[in-house]
Amino acid sequence: MIHVVTGANRHLYADALAQMHRLRRAHFVEERGWTEMTVRDDGEYDPYDDHLAVYLLSLDEEGRVGCSMRMRPAQTGSVLADIFPHLVADDEPPLKVAEVWEISRYFAAPHCRGRAGRKPQAEIRLAALEVACARGATRLVGMIDLEILPGMLAGSGWRVRPLGLPAPYAEGVAQAIEVQVSRGAIADMAETFGLESEVALELDPARAPVLPPHEIETFLTLARASSDRSRVIAVLVRRILEIQDDAGEEQLLAMVAYVEALLRGEAALAH
Repeated sequence: MIHVVTGANRHLYADALAQMHRLRRAHFVEERGWTEMTVRDDGEYDPYDDHLAVYLLSLDEEGRVGCSMRMRPAQTGSVLADIFPHLVADDEPPLKVAEVWEISRYFAAPHCRGRAGRKPQAEIRLAALEVACARGATRLVGMIDLEILPGMLAGSGWRVRPLGLPAPYAEGVAQAIEVQVSRGAIADMAETFGLESEVALELDPARAPVLPPHEIETFLTLARASSDRSRVIAVLVRRILEIQDDAGEEQLLAMVAYVEALLRGEAALAH
C-alpha cells in the first residue's frame, strides 16, 4: 500500500514526513549534487511543500520510508510552469488548470532500490494515478532527467509523452513529461505489474485507529490474507487499547468499523 498524506491527515505522519525530508536532502543534494535547493538541518524543502501538497509514502513494517513522491494541484503553483516553463512547447495546453496536477521530488531510499524496490516503486506510480483520478485530474505533469526518460517510457506502466524538447539545467538535461490519468490507465498498469487495485491508502484522521499508520497497513495486509478476519480484528482492538486504554466501546467500534470499510475498499481514498 501507499500512504496518501494530505493537509488533513498530516499530523498522523509526523515521523514519516521528517524521514522523507531528510531522505530528500540525502538523495537530491548529497547524492545527486543539486545546488539550487533549500536545505535545512532537518532536510530539504521548497515553497511547494505547502498545505496543498500531497505526499505519497511507501512505508515498511517498521515505519521506514522506502520511496516518496510529491503531488500538487498545478493550478495554484507548479515547479514546471513557474521555474522551467521553457521545457514546455508553446503549443501545449496550459498547465495551471484544475485538471492538471504536478508530480515532483520522487526518490527511492537506498534500501528500496533494485529488485527490492520494484514493487513499492510500481505501487507509488499507480497510487499517483489513483489519487489524481479521485481528485478529478486528467493529466500529471513534471520534469525528468533525460537519461531516465527511456526507462520511464518503456517500463514505468505510465502512459507518458514529452511536452517539449529537452534542455540543460544546472545538474543535467531535463525533459518535461505528461502522464495520462484515467480509469483505463489505472486498470492497465495494475494488470501489467500484477498489483492489487486501490493501492492508495488515505486515512481519515477522524476515523482511523489511534495507531501509527504503518501498523494500520500491517493489520489491513494481515486481514486481507487471513481466512479468519475476526481474529485479526481482535488483535487490532488489543493493540488500540495498549495505546489508548481509556477508549470507550463506541469509539472502539467506530475505529473497527473504519478498518472493515478499508478492507471492503470503501474508504481507501477519503477524498
